[in-house]
Amino acid sequence: MICPGVYYISTKFTGSKSHFTGEYIVATADSPAISSTARTFCTPLSVGNAILCEEECSDKGRHVIKYEAYKYLAEHSPPLPEGCSAEEEKIWGMEICPEYFGEFPIPTETPWGKTIRHDRISNGLYWLRTTEQGWVLAIAYPLCCGLSEMAEALAEFTDYDKRYGLDNTFGYHFYQYEASCIPLFELMEFEENGWKEKFNMTTLKNAILNISPHYIWNFTEGKMNDYAALFVYKETSATLKAGIDFYHFQ
Repeated sequence: MICPGVYYISTKFTGSKSHFTGEYIVATADSPAISSTARTFCTPLSVGNAILCEEECSDKGRHVIKYEAYKYLAEHSPPLPEGCSAEEEKIWGMEICPEYFGEFPIPTETPWGKTIRHDRISNGLYWLRTTEQGWVLAIAYPLCCGLSEMAEALAEFTDYDKRYGLDNTFGYHFYQYEASCIPLFELMEFEENGWKEKFNMTTLKNAILNISPHYIWNFTEGKMNDYAALFVYKETSATLKAGIDFYHFQ
């Protein structure tokens, strides 16, 4: 039991097939922790008016139900179990279920002063015009989980996030414009909302070659796929003349 009326369950085949087939969260109809709004993001079960969501990152209901369950626990029987946090569920939920949690907020503070203007690329991916550095890129915490070591090394953070730790504050990764080409290129492998089309890929690759001539990022374990093999791209006179200005700000 996670909280009253909310349960974690795992299932497996019967008989000779004994391996597990799934992990789920089930909430009963009378659970005092789960709102009617939260229930709309889950799958209704035919028995007892209960609802179910899969215990996997892509299931929107997973974060919604956990968030409300942890909030209930915090209000009625604190402290929460170790490793459980309503705030963390909210942060991850903003990525896959902004319909419930809302989109990631625009950062107001950056390593280069306050944000005075922004240009939205996608949810959690923003250009920020700052008081000290001009345009910089901000990437929300959940979007950074698959970045390469090189992309991580290029990131900068606010003093607050450095003081308390990014895994506690769930803060943004910030990049100066020149360095942003690398994390943007890596994120494009996973983009699903068409924001890649906002960039000039020729000049983006030129920008990567300009700051790191030997950059290669492997998306698969120990193997390089065609997309990651940036240096199949040739430095021809035509492409080099295109320059390194890969984004036009609004």
